[in-house]
Amino acid sequence: MRKLAFLVSLAACTPTTAPAFPPAPPAHLVTATILLNHCANLDPASAKLTQAAMSQLVDACSSFSGGGARFTATLLPGGAIQFEPRTDHSESIPICVLSHPLMHKVHLKTACGLDVQLEETSISLQKSTPGEHK
Repeated sequence: MRKLAFLVSLAACTPTTAPAFPPAPPAHLVTATILLNHCANLDPASAKLTQAAMSQLVDACSSFSGGGARFTATLLPGGAIQFEPRTDHSESIPICVLSHPLMHKVHLKTACGLDVQLEETSISLQKSTPGEHK
């Protein structure tokens, strides 16, 4: 009986493993690359405004279907932005690009276009176990 009580007390002192957490959902990273810049001959202030307009276009894109899209964004005099999908790469423009007012602040005399490629990458995140510090 003493052996059994000793074994039970040893089992009670055995460290338990941390509870398992479900895996974290993957994080999505969307990158935008300007492949061809027909607005390159602008003055530095206008070039910054062009960059700001492109950033504004993709800011709402935390994820989109298809994994990638390629389109031309044409900046028009007066502030409008016109889109044309590149049918050789994708047939549509992600809704996240079209989800804000399609205007820019670049002062243009003639229209200029930017060939844009969006790519989505999934990154798995690992949760730390309780008491673990990273």
